[in-house]
Amino acid sequence: MSCVGKAMMPADNVAPSGKGIYILLIVLKSDAKLSSISGKEVTLRAGIYLYLGSAKGPGGLRARVSRHLRREKRVHWHIDRLLAAPGASVAYVVYGETHLPECVLTRPLEELGCRHPLPGFGSSDCKHGCTSHLLECGGGEKDCLEKAVEAFRRNGVTPGVLHVS
Repeated sequence: MSCVGKAMMPADNVAPSGKGIYILLIVLKSDAKLSSISGKEVTLRAGIYLYLGSAKGPGGLRARVSRHLRREKRVHWHIDRLLAAPGASVAYVVYGETHLPECVLTRPLEELGCRHPLPGFGSSDCKHGCTSHLLECGGGEKDCLEKAVEAFRRNGVTPGVLHVS
């Protein structure tokens, strides 16, 4: 493993197969019009976004992260619509093996200046009252990566980092 900031990057650059939570650091190079599951069209401004997710099922983090990184897949979740948008790419994945829900990452990110651009995005089944599981970061890639890592640290979870693009 090599060190990225104060987080660890696995030598094979793949997420572990254990259960846990993650943040996708998404770079949106141009404004994106998205159709919501309800059919309403929304626009996200170009920028850097942090999507919070969990991987509690079979294959854990490795399976869930691999699915997000595939271009060809059935659209199932809100995030699938964003990742399919022209100009959208995942730059980093920050993850931690934990039983905690992804919701614990919301408050630290809000405290670090991130905001919710689309209430309800990715949190339609949230049991913890999150505004959304998508936050606009409002900084450069490295700054946003540090915010994501810090959100894990503030919850006592050791973060791992995958550099994707």
